[in-house]
Amino acid sequence: MKRSLTVLAILGALAAAAGCSSASGSAGSADSAVDRQAADGDVLRFAAVPAEQSIDPTAEYKDIIALIEKNTGRKVQFVRSTDYNAVIEGMVSGKIDLAEFGPLSYVLAKSNGAKITPVASMVEKGGKPTYQSYGIVPANSKITDINGYKGAKVCFVDPGSTSGYLFPSQGLLAAGIDPKTGVSPVMAGGHDNSVLSVASGKCEAGFAENAMVDHILIDKGKLKPGDVKVVWKSAPIPMSPIAIRDELPADLKTKLTDTFTKDANRDRMVQLGVCKDTASCRVTADSTMWGWQPVTDATFDPVREVCAATHNEQCSKA
Repeated sequence: MKRSLTVLAILGALAAAAGCSSASGSAGSADSAVDRQAADGDVLRFAAVPAEQSIDPTAEYKDIIALIEKNTGRKVQFVRSTDYNAVIEGMVSGKIDLAEFGPLSYVLAKSNGAKITPVASMVEKGGKPTYQSYGIVPANSKITDINGYKGAKVCFVDPGSTSGYLFPSQGLLAAGIDPKTGVSPVMAGGHDNSVLSVASGKCEAGFAENAMVDHILIDKGKLKPGDVKVVWKSAPIPMSPIAIRDELPADLKTKLTDTFTKDANRDRMVQLGVCKDTASCRVTADSTMWGWQPVTDATFDPVREVCAATHNEQCSKA
């Protein structure tokens, strides 16, 4: 895969993100000072690509950041990225310590040399450890299945998105449609943007994760039930993981692993005093998620299998 951001660009993004770090004091530090602290192990750089481009990540991730700081004794600098490649590059270069990946972006980071270990994947309370990609069209569209995507203007999320590009590519190929030349592809940048572009008619069809279509945008009043139609569903996809950098001190890696596998759920975070109640508590940007469950690298083999089946260059080692 061709990396779209250099290490220099990552450092620039980290410097720009210094103002949206932990509320406990690291936010105002100059980047050089943060670099020195990070080198000493005092600062943990936590990166994520929110599924919605319109959200305020400092608010959505404040509870999980507070939990990490409580359990590790380290300050957390949150690094928001709008590009999956930025998180991948940051992990490969060692400039990010832990990250919330999409399943594909985790696989890409590993294949590009990132020395990381997945420790947990997000999950709804009592829910399955998987989700799906939806193929959607406007409510008044004549398209009834994925075969109708041929020649259409189609919204994807990002080339590094699992449910917004990789699994949709597999679906299109199975229908005899090349995802690059058989449609007019548009990269919307976020799952919310993809859905809303389809609903407004900016794209004739599109793809996004199921939760964004089923309830997230509806709950926020940005989409009405029936504004889009689901005409295709993918096979189950492993849920998004948290991965940590292997070079971190062993005791810190243990604390981070225990944080996500034992304490990073709404009920426990209320018990620990991180959140005042389960309704307002957040373990990630997706408000429907209850917590995190343990995973291994093998959990993401289904993603690798789709990579092999689609011959997607995004899956190739750089």
